Amino acid sequence: MSTGRPQVLASDAKMSGALQGRLRQASAGVLLLALLLALGYLGWKASPPTPAATVENLRIALSTVPQSSLFPIAAAKGYFAAEGLAVTLIPVSHGKVAIERVLAGEAELALAAEVPFVIAVMKGEALSVAANLLDIDGGHALVARRDRGIAAAADLAGKRVGVSFGASGEYFLWAFLIRNMLAPDSLTLVDLLPAQMASALAGGTVDAVATWEPFVLDAQLVLGDQALTLTDPGVYAQSVVIVAGTGFLSGHRGTIEKLLRALIKAERLTREQPEESLAIVAAWLQRDAKVLRPLWNTLNFRVELAQSSLITFEAEARWAMARGYVASAPVPNFLPNVYLDALLAVGRERVSVLH
Repeated sequence: MSTGRPQVLASDAKMSGALQGRLRQASAGVLLLALLLALGYLGWKASPPTPAATVENLRIALSTVPQSSLFPIAAAKGYFAAEGLAVTLIPVSHGKVAIERVLAGEAELALAAEVPFVIAVMKGEALSVAANLLDIDGGHALVARRDRGIAAAADLAGKRVGVSFGASGEYFLWAFLIRNMLAPDSLTLVDLLPAQMASALAGGTVDAVATWEPFVLDAQLVLGDQALTLTDPGVYAQSVVIVAGTGFLSGHRGTIEKLLRALIKAERLTREQPEESLAIVAAWLQRDAKVLRPLWNTLNFRVELAQSSLITFEAEARWAMARGYVASAPVPNFLPNVYLDALLAVGRERVSVLH
């Protein structure tokens, strides 16, 4: 028995040593866990979870035409969402109505040609342009019925011509008539919405229409071989501008910067992935991409503010007074109606307006 006793003691010693080792490991684990919990608590106290970024809502009134393409592209690609913007696109017949939506408080921003913007400013509305998105030379045309004896510009005299009053189509028509030495009062103008042009022409209530794409294409298609298209590249280069209340723009600089960054991404996509961009726009317009492609290939989008726009505004102001849309007065200085701050912050190289 004496010989077994030391073995038992040795075994007990081994078990005791192992138990102590496990206890030390357990103690170390508890200490480590406590330390991690303490550090985690301290870290949480020092840096609480970041709250979700605030989403800003923007309502934008715009025509469903290819000239508006940067907006549906930016929406479809998630560029607005990436900037923290929840954008609602409000379809309207044309830019004049888009501006009316802004003035009525039904939208924060409008996309329009510069003509209705100029007329609104001259009527005393506090509106400004945040950016120009597109310049189109040759985007307007007259489409006439050959069976009404129209074979050239001179044959328009005495005819009924459909046009959208106070919009870029009317300004184009005025410039076209002067270029072709026709008195504007030598024909009868009929006020039509852009979407009414093709049906009015086909129905014979007008002899010709003066409008912009894609309504020019619609008029050509409805008449077929009887369509005569009259245009004059260089007579009018239309600009498509973002318009908003002057106070809204100055009070929401950060929001406008986000909007412009998203649109610049969309602009880049139209250059780098033109077919993908066209597919997005065709789906938005619910038109055949093949039919749109010739027009699409002529559109060169660029988010900018150019000095040349101020010259165009002044020319259109003179026309608006001659047409009787506003009272005769000295041509205003439109520089205060160009909001520079947001685009200067986003891309200074995109601003050539002297300021």
